[in-house]
Amino acid sequence: MTDPNQPIFWPLLIRFSKAGLMRFIGHLDWQALQQAMFLKAGLAIKVGEGPTRKLKLKTSPPTPVSVASECELTYVVLKQQLYPEEAVRRLSQYCPDGVAIIGVKDASQLATKNPFGVIEAASYGVEFGDDLDESQVKSITSMLEQVKSGDPPENIEHEDVKQFWGRIIELDYAADSIRLMVDQREGNTFHAAKCASFLESQLKLPHYPRFTKLDYYRLKPSRRRLFR
Repeated sequence: MTDPNQPIFWPLLIRFSKAGLMRFIGHLDWQALQQAMFLKAGLAIKVGEGPTRKLKLKTSPPTPVSVASECELTYVVLKQQLYPEEAVRRLSQYCPDGVAIIGVKDASQLATKNPFGVIEAASYGVEFGDDLDESQVKSITSMLEQVKSGDPPENIEHEDVKQFWGRIIELDYAADSIRLMVDQREGNTFHAAKCASFLESQLKLPHYPRFTKLDYYRLKPSRRRLFR
């Protein structure tokens, strides 16, 4: 039986985007920035009971430095009920350049201990830019097909290939971009920044292909997009 004297809390799921110079902020700095935003916005976030008294919030898997993102998710537990629209209004005032609030929703349906444990895959967009010619784009797509295929060939020597090789599940092509679905489970994360560096160095490109994390997915029983 539920204790009637137990305090009631209201969990929210906040979705941010990071672009521009905010692509280069590390995960710990990103967490610290969010905490400052929440405090300035007056969100009554529950505080943990340990000696450090940290705010009760959890973030989705880290996005590598230099990779943009449209799905930076944060799960927060509030001591006071707050409508999602009001949370958006408050937080938007304190977003630095390059950070935007995409949406806020009630998160009572998510697991409190590990709300992001259902993530099994992520999708990334890869943009080439106007200064790559058709032959270079074909070289990128051919190399990504090799990355998807499995073990790296013996003639490829790159210290970071284990961070991304064989982690691509699907490849979809467009005229000036590629969409990847990649393994994102804990301990088997696709490292987009190191993949971009590898493509640039192997193919002698004028710049890194630009990766943007787009969405999270669950793979079984069907490839279902999470946290809509």
